[in-house]
Amino acid sequence: MTRENSAHAVSDDRIEALLQEQEQQEALDGPRVPFKWYDSVALALFVGLFAVVFLQFFTRYVLNDSIAWTEEAARYLLICLAFVGSIKCQLLDSHIRLEVVDQMMPRLVKPLKIFSLVAVAGFGAFAAWSIWQLIARTSYQQMISLPFPKYYLYAVVLAAIGIFCLVCAGQLIALVKGDKK
Repeated sequence: MTRENSAHAVSDDRIEALLQEQEQQEALDGPRVPFKWYDSVALALFVGLFAVVFLQFFTRYVLNDSIAWTEEAARYLLICLAFVGSIKCQLLDSHIRLEVVDQMMPRLVKPLKIFSLVAVAGFGAFAAWSIWQLIARTSYQQMISLPFPKYYLYAVVLAAIGIFCLVCAGQLIALVKGDKK
Protein backbone atom coordinates (compact mmCIF):
# COMPACT_ATOMS: atom_id res chain seq x y z
CA MET A 1 0.00 0.00 0.00
CA THR A 2 1.41 3.37 -0.96
CA ARG A 3 1.68 6.25 1.41
CA GLU A 4 -1.08 8.16 -0.40
CA ASN A 5 -3.49 5.20 -0.29
CA SER A 6 -2.67 4.66 3.38
CA ALA A 7 -3.47 8.29 4.24
CA HIS A 8 -6.66 8.10 2.20
CA ALA A 9 -7.73 4.90 4.02
CA VAL A 10 -7.11 6.53 7.40
CA SER A 11 -9.16 9.53 6.31
CA ASP A 12 -12.02 7.28 5.20
CA ASP A 13 -11.88 5.36 8.49
CA ARG A 14 -12.00 8.62 10.45
CA ILE A 15 -14.98 9.86 8.44
CA GLU A 16 -16.78 6.56 8.98
CA ALA A 17 -16.11 6.75 12.73
CA LEU A 18 -17.46 10.32 12.88
CA LEU A 19 -20.58 9.34 10.98
CA GLN A 20 -21.23 6.42 13.33
CA GLU A 21 -20.73 8.68 16.34
CA GLN A 22 -23.18 11.20 14.90
CA GLU A 23 -25.77 8.50 14.22
CA GLN A 24 -25.44 7.20 17.78
CA GLN A 25 -25.87 10.71 19.19
CA GLU A 26 -28.95 11.31 17.02
CA ALA A 27 -30.42 8.00 18.19
CA LEU A 28 -29.95 9.08 21.82
CA ASP A 29 -31.40 12.55 21.19
CA GLY A 30 -34.59 11.16 19.68
CA PRO A 31 -36.47 12.80 16.85
CA ARG A 32 -35.40 16.30 15.92
CA VAL A 33 -38.95 17.44 15.36
CA PRO A 34 -41.24 16.04 18.04
CA PHE A 35 -44.70 14.98 16.90
CA LYS A 36 -47.42 16.67 18.93
CA TRP A 37 -51.17 16.09 18.91
CA TYR A 38 -51.80 19.24 16.86
CA ASP A 39 -49.53 17.94 14.10
CA SER A 40 -52.21 15.38 13.29
CA VAL A 41 -54.15 18.07 11.38
CA ALA A 42 -51.25 18.65 9.01
CA LEU A 43 -50.66 14.92 8.76
CA ALA A 44 -54.32 14.30 7.88
CA LEU A 45 -54.17 17.01 5.21
CA PHE A 46 -50.99 15.49 3.80
CA VAL A 47 -52.44 11.97 3.73
CA GLY A 48 -55.60 13.32 2.10
CA LEU A 49 -53.54 15.19 -0.48
CA PHE A 50 -51.49 12.08 -1.20
CA ALA A 51 -54.63 9.97 -1.61
CA VAL A 52 -56.30 12.48 -3.94
CA VAL A 53 -53.19 12.91 -6.09
CA PHE A 54 -52.72 9.15 -6.27
CA LEU A 55 -56.36 8.73 -7.27
CA GLN A 56 -55.92 11.42 -9.91
CA PHE A 57 -52.77 9.72 -11.26
CA PHE A 58 -54.32 6.26 -11.23
CA THR A 59 -57.53 7.26 -12.98
CA ARG A 60 -55.79 9.45 -15.54
CA TYR A 61 -52.85 7.27 -16.55
CA VAL A 62 -53.97 3.73 -15.70
CA LEU A 63 -57.71 3.85 -16.35
CA ASN A 64 -57.39 6.64 -18.97
CA ASP A 65 -60.49 8.31 -17.52
CA SER A 66 -59.72 10.94 -14.89
CA ILE A 67 -62.12 11.96 -12.15
CA ALA A 68 -63.03 15.62 -12.55
CA TRP A 69 -62.93 16.75 -8.92
CA THR A 70 -59.47 15.40 -8.00
CA GLU A 71 -57.50 18.32 -9.43
CA GLU A 72 -59.56 20.93 -7.59
CA ALA A 73 -59.50 18.92 -4.36
CA ALA A 74 -55.73 18.51 -4.58
CA ARG A 75 -55.30 22.26 -5.11
CA TYR A 76 -57.44 23.12 -2.09
CA LEU A 77 -55.75 20.52 0.12
CA LEU A 78 -52.34 21.90 -0.86
CA ILE A 79 -53.44 25.43 0.04
CA CYS A 80 -54.70 24.24 3.43
CA LEU A 81 -51.54 22.21 4.03
CA ALA A 82 -49.35 25.23 3.30
CA PHE A 83 -51.12 27.43 5.84
CA VAL A 84 -51.41 24.73 8.51
CA GLY A 85 -47.77 23.72 7.94
CA SER A 86 -46.64 27.31 8.40
CA ILE A 87 -47.84 27.10 12.00
CA LYS A 88 -45.47 24.19 12.69
CA CYS A 89 -42.62 26.02 10.98
CA GLN A 90 -43.25 29.05 13.19
CA LEU A 91 -43.38 26.89 16.32
CA LEU A 92 -40.01 25.34 15.39
CA ASP A 93 -38.56 28.67 14.24
CA SER A 94 -37.61 27.02 10.95
CA HIS A 95 -38.83 29.57 8.43
CA ILE A 96 -36.29 30.74 5.87
CA ARG A 97 -34.02 33.51 7.12
CA LEU A 98 -30.51 34.80 6.69
CA GLU A 99 -28.61 32.89 9.34
CA VAL A 100 -25.43 34.72 8.40
CA VAL A 101 -26.86 37.77 10.19
CA ASP A 102 -27.28 35.67 13.34
CA GLN A 103 -23.63 34.67 13.21
CA MET A 104 -22.06 37.95 12.11
CA MET A 105 -24.08 40.33 14.28
CA PRO A 106 -25.37 38.46 17.34
CA ARG A 107 -26.39 41.71 19.08
CA LEU A 108 -28.96 42.39 16.35
CA VAL A 109 -30.62 38.99 16.56
CA LYS A 110 -33.16 39.90 19.26
CA PRO A 111 -34.26 43.25 17.75
CA LEU A 112 -34.52 41.67 14.30
CA LYS A 113 -36.50 38.77 15.71
CA ILE A 114 -38.88 41.19 17.45
CA PHE A 115 -39.29 43.19 14.24
CA SER A 116 -39.86 40.00 12.27
CA LEU A 117 -42.52 38.72 14.67
CA VAL A 118 -44.34 42.07 14.72
CA ALA A 119 -44.23 42.35 10.91
CA VAL A 120 -45.39 38.77 10.35
CA ALA A 121 -48.15 39.02 12.94
CA GLY A 122 -49.27 42.34 11.45
CA PHE A 123 -49.37 40.92 7.96
CA GLY A 124 -51.19 37.85 9.26
CA ALA A 125 -53.79 40.04 10.95
CA PHE A 126 -54.29 41.99 7.72
CA ALA A 127 -54.59 38.73 5.75
CA ALA A 128 -57.11 37.36 8.26
CA TRP A 129 -59.20 40.53 7.99
CA SER A 130 -59.04 40.32 4.18
CA ILE A 131 -60.13 36.69 4.21
CA TRP A 132 -62.99 37.56 6.55
CA GLN A 133 -64.12 40.19 4.03
CA LEU A 134 -63.77 37.64 1.22
CA ILE A 135 -65.92 35.14 3.11
CA ALA A 136 -68.61 37.79 3.63
CA ARG A 137 -68.65 38.72 -0.06
CA THR A 138 -68.45 35.25 -1.59
CA SER A 139 -70.35 33.06 0.88
CA TYR A 140 -72.88 32.08 -1.78
CA GLN A 141 -70.34 30.82 -4.36
CA GLN A 142 -69.79 27.11 -4.87
CA MET A 143 -66.59 25.31 -5.78
CA ILE A 144 -66.41 24.36 -9.45
CA SER A 145 -66.39 20.56 -9.26
CA LEU A 146 -66.94 19.90 -5.56
CA PRO A 147 -70.37 20.27 -3.91
CA PHE A 148 -69.16 22.67 -1.20
CA PRO A 149 -69.20 26.44 -0.80
CA LYS A 150 -65.86 28.20 -1.28
CA TYR A 151 -65.95 29.71 2.18
CA TYR A 152 -65.09 26.29 3.65
CA LEU A 153 -61.62 26.67 2.18
CA TYR A 154 -61.44 30.30 3.24
CA ALA A 155 -62.49 29.37 6.79
CA VAL A 156 -59.67 26.81 7.09
CA VAL A 157 -57.16 29.38 5.83
CA LEU A 158 -58.59 32.01 8.19
CA ALA A 159 -58.30 29.65 11.17
CA ALA A 160 -54.72 28.73 10.25
CA ILE A 161 -53.71 32.37 9.90
CA GLY A 162 -55.41 33.20 13.20
CA ILE A 163 -53.51 30.42 14.99
CA PHE A 164 -50.31 31.52 13.26
CA CYS A 165 -50.82 35.08 14.58
CA LEU A 166 -51.44 33.75 18.10
CA VAL A 167 -48.22 31.71 17.91
CA CYS A 168 -46.32 34.82 16.76
CA ALA A 169 -47.84 36.85 19.60
CA GLY A 170 -46.86 34.21 22.15
CA GLN A 171 -43.31 34.07 20.79
CA LEU A 172 -43.11 37.86 20.84
CA ILE A 173 -44.22 38.02 24.47
CA ALA A 174 -41.72 35.30 25.42
CA LEU A 175 -38.92 37.09 23.54
CA VAL A 176 -39.66 40.45 25.15
CA LYS A 177 -39.86 38.86 28.61
CA GLY A 178 -36.53 37.21 27.94
CA ASP A 179 -37.52 33.53 27.94
CA LYS A 180 -35.13 31.31 25.99
CA LYS A 181 -37.91 29.36 24.29
